[in-house]
Amino acid sequence: MLIGELAQKTNLSRHTIRFYEKLGLIQVPEQSRRKNNYKEYPEETLSRITAIKEITARGFTLKEARGIITLINDGSLDPKRAKKYLEKKLKLVQEQLDELARTKNNLLIMIDQCETGVCDVTRLVRGKVNGVKKEK
Repeated sequence: MLIGELAQKTNLSRHTIRFYEKLGLIQVPEQSRRKNNYKEYPEETLSRITAIKEITARGFTLKEARGIITLINDGSLDPKRAKKYLEKKLKLVQEQLDELARTKNNLLIMIDQCETGVCDVTRLVRGKVNGVKKEK
């Protein structure tokens, strides 16, 4: 199938499909080029893109998706290794959530301060926070 048909079937843009190709997420064999230089994508590309979309929909990056697919294709992603990989990802997500919670708390404090007339946002712009001049 040509890129237009693949884009329609996957609900991705041509640009995204080319980007996936550039990243090495999908490959098009050189012999699949037509005489007019159009690429003929094999049917397996459709299932590969579907897998990539499923993996990224669960919070993994494109780089992580490539790694997961490589491990699956190599036959080296057994349940024990998969669990360890998922636990590592879960830990990273928890760290990001903790950081977001700290950011939220800092913003709430600043909002409260603004209501009292002592607004750190104003001080940040002027180069002072908590009465201390920021060094440049």
